[in-house]
Amino acid sequence: MNFQLKFAWSDLVQGLKRLWLFCACLIFGVCLVMAAASLYQMLDRVLLSDTRALMGGDVEIESSEPIEQAVLDWLASTGDISLTRELDTMMSTQGDEFALVELLSIDNAYPLYGELTLQPEQNLSSALANDEGQWGVAVDPILAERSQLRVGDTVYIGDLELVIRALVLAQPDRRLNANWRGAPVLISEEAMNASGLLRPGSRVEYEYRIRTSEKVDTWEDNFIAQFPDTDWEIQTFKDRSRRIAERLSQIASGLLIVAFSTLFIGGLGIFNSISVYLQSKRETIATLKACGLRDAKIGQIFVVQIAILASVSGFIGVLFGSGLALIGSQVLSQDLPLVLQASDTIVAAFSAWFFGIVTAFTFALPALGRALQVDVAHLFRANNISGNTISVHWRIASYGFAIMLAILVLFAIPNVLFGLAFLVTVIICLSFFEVVVRGLRWVSRTMEQRQWLLRHAATRLALANMHRPGTPLRITLLSLGTALTLLVACTVIVFSLLRLVETTIPEESPALVLYDVLSEQKEGLHKAASQYDSVNKLTLSPNVRARVSAINGTPIRELGNDDVNWQNQARDEHKLSYLSGNIDGIKIVDGAIWDDSFSANSLANPNIDFAFIMEDREAQQMRLSPGDIVQFSLVGIERTGLLTGIYSQQGIQTRFWFEAIFSDGALDDFINAYVGTIYMDDEEALALQTQLARTYPNIITVRTKDLIDSASDLLNKGTSGLSVISAISLLVSLMVLASVMAAGRSKQSYHAIILYCIGARISYIRRAIIIEYSLLATVVSLFSIILGLIIATLVLQVRLKVFAWDIYWMGMAVACISSVIVFSLGALYLFQKLKIQPAQLLKESS
Repeated sequence: MNFQLKFAWSDLVQGLKRLWLFCACLIFGVCLVMAAASLYQMLDRVLLSDTRALMGGDVEIESSEPIEQAVLDWLASTGDISLTRELDTMMSTQGDEFALVELLSIDNAYPLYGELTLQPEQNLSSALANDEGQWGVAVDPILAERSQLRVGDTVYIGDLELVIRALVLAQPDRRLNANWRGAPVLISEEAMNASGLLRPGSRVEYEYRIRTSEKVDTWEDNFIAQFPDTDWEIQTFKDRSRRIAERLSQIASGLLIVAFSTLFIGGLGIFNSISVYLQSKRETIATLKACGLRDAKIGQIFVVQIAILASVSGFIGVLFGSGLALIGSQVLSQDLPLVLQASDTIVAAFSAWFFGIVTAFTFALPALGRALQVDVAHLFRANNISGNTISVHWRIASYGFAIMLAILVLFAIPNVLFGLAFLVTVIICLSFFEVVVRGLRWVSRTMEQRQWLLRHAATRLALANMHRPGTPLRITLLSLGTALTLLVACTVIVFSLLRLVETTIPEESPALVLYDVLSEQKEGLHKAASQYDSVNKLTLSPNVRARVSAINGTPIRELGNDDVNWQNQARDEHKLSYLSGNIDGIKIVDGAIWDDSFSANSLANPNIDFAFIMEDREAQQMRLSPGDIVQFSLVGIERTGLLTGIYSQQGIQTRFWFEAIFSDGALDDFINAYVGTIYMDDEEALALQTQLARTYPNIITVRTKDLIDSASDLLNKGTSGLSVISAISLLVSLMVLASVMAAGRSKQSYHAIILYCIGARISYIRRAIIIEYSLLATVVSLFSIILGLIIATLVLQVRLKVFAWDIYWMGMAVACISSVIVFSLGALYLFQKLKIQPAQLLKESS
């Protein structure tokens, strides 16, 4: 065994330059696996390590009004209670800068779980107290940085002038979407009451968090049994954990699938690289056989070499992946309280390293088993390794590692369905590639025999190279085709979204979006807007909250127990409005909008009060279809409507996301707040925003320019991530293509010299290579364009509802240009080899 180890090491050192593609492909594949796994571990630790702290309690009850004292007494008997009131509003500074914030008034019991860390370090109650007639607040550090605020500065919220006494460095229940919904600002209960923001119609959420020693499922069942008809939304930390885990598993699964795809592509490079290396070791293998070593002993030498290369390459890939994960965590930390820790990388590092080793053996063993078929006669005659035969033992070992790799993929990808879909997709793609390859071989063989090609010898040679044994067609389709497919999809998706932000949204969106406009403020709002010449349109729509209480005459709580949680549906609030102005740009997907002459009196059913249409996701969750009769509870008053249609909202362009739209007049008795839009110049919009904030501090105003800047920033980050992934995948594919050419170079050179010796000109051989590579480039381009555009269509039109047919040409252009560049470089590589003297080429080919 010592002889084998020493021989393996010395032989590996001498032939290491032939294996750089092996190492490079494995390094890049492991790098992406490491980065994806590390980011997943970080998110899993932060979001799922203590969901109680993230939610603020074992159970959370959310209501739009204070709950009764009798209920509070029951809650107090089951555990500790903490009340947080939440209100979205505007905060201004002395420099007339405005920011949307999430105003939180908290009690002395806050927080029930976790710790609140302030800077400078102090007690929260003293930081928020009234000192010399001025209330204090504690603000989020990200908000402070964006608004250029420091401790001691003065801010204005509602009717109050407040001083920043602390920055909240750590808040256990900080919302993950806080930077989009509004950064949290902590205020005392007394200051909230004195702010003037708590008016009739103000949207205040009362969040009661409970810490209990009972099992949360038992607690929830007891609460529902005690108070069955309440409309409060109830959520346990298990519910929150389950939803976060589902989202997290989907994101992580997507990242890992991309990483495994790149690792799989790199595996093809490993196969070709090790094939070239073992091809150069034919004399060595034959000599060892002549000295009496059996195949198993010789195989152990090369297995040791593969293990050494895989281990070192995997370790380097882990290091690069750690750096990539660190960069990704820093990008995410700008919007989320995330920090990559050493504990996040330990499991990910070992997993990625082990994946690299298993992948290396999965793709290297078939090449090794084939190489061991050389016999001693090779010492006396330079014959090629015969066929693709592999001994039974090496074939079993190859299948064993392939099965192990598939099992590891299933265990590594959090979402089992994603993992199975990935494996099934790989199998389908392999089968599809095999059909395509066989079809192309049949076509090239058939075309080669055509009479009209007899005079075109170069074309016939190119067609012969397409179906000859050892053709690189299969590997080329699989590796470069996959990478170009990803590149086409990413190009179309990224450019479509960027164009949507930069062109479509600015043209179609208002300068200001308004929330929480009270009924008595409508006239003043119109008067204020009329002072600006650039205002060309002001639209206000009612925003009424209601719950579904019955469907087709059956109370929603009494509907059958199936996969729909009807208890939660009964507590789910819906935002209702009118159709006037089509403020959200809705589109009917099923049924129709009621006729203009609609009247409840004209219906045969006297119990129907109005007609309405519903958003597609909500209708799907409650299994509604046009023609159903739905009863709504509006402030305790029941109203019944006929569902006439289902609509979808225009994805990114939407503003308010109403769940249902009623016929005119149905909501008149319940309207106390409006949402709206103002179309005007952006410069004057800033002035109007300042005026409204001073006159009506309860009205939330959001500039579309700020939303566009945020969306652009998010897209730029996403574009950078997609660009890195696409670049790595394309780079790996280029290396695989290089390995394909290297694997077939000696045979191509040998054939070229034979042709040269029998009188063929170099120009003829070059022309044949150009035709062959042109055919390969055409096939690869068509393959990547079709699959890439299918993926882009599914993401854009099905998922995001963004239609961008006119962008598709960019994906086609990227595929064609990339194919031309890649195959041109490959042809130039072969042309350089053909400049070598024939004697040297024959020597290399022997």
